Amino acid sequence: MSLVDRRFAAQLRTGTGKSVVFDDAGCLAGWIQESGAVVGAAWVASFTEPHEWLPAERALYLQSDTLRTPMASGLAALRAGPEADSVLAALGGRLLSWPEVLAMPHHHAPPAGT
Repeated sequence: MSLVDRRFAAQLRTGTGKSVVFDDAGCLAGWIQESGAVVGAAWVASFTEPHEWLPAERALYLQSDTLRTPMASGLAALRAGPEADSVLAALGGRLLSWPEVLAMPHHHAPPAGT
């Protein structure tokens, strides 16, 4: 898969070792909700350092209408602390934990073959 904007990328490894890449953290969360697959690990790209992967469960997620994300979730992953506070102050919105992101309604069909 080709990523549209690396700042919003996400990936996971299933319990069987298969890797799945997503354009958007919202798609990752939707896939987890809809697929029923066992997730071994999940990561999200740092919005401010796109080549750095953060464990999905330890990141904070800025949800903002000002973010134009590839799949329209409006979610950007950030490190907790000053980074998240600074981006929130600059862009507005609200900060969410991974369980809160997973609890949101998402619509994403599982990739073929998973």
